[in-house]
Amino acid sequence: MKIELPNFHYFYSKNPYSGSLGGFRFRLEPGDGQLKAIAWPGPNCMEATDPALLRTEEFALTEEGLGAAGEWLTSQCEEWTYKGV
Repeated sequence: MKIELPNFHYFYSKNPYSGSLGGFRFRLEPGDGQLKAIAWPGPNCMEATDPALLRTEEFALTEEGLGAAGEWLTSQCEEWTYKGV
């Protein structure tokens, strides 16, 4: 299962994006040249999840960085799905 994301211009325009797949939750937050990816197990929203369960990674705010963020999110989703989350 691959995480599908909006195109690069969506993030370049400083729009955050969140989504879920089964019990997996994620959010992408664009910043100054960076794209912060956050992943956590559901069922709660990010704010109601124990901070110890949040996984974060930063990527360059570029087409390549967006692709890498999508791959990272997909790997996190597969790991949590394998664990039965």
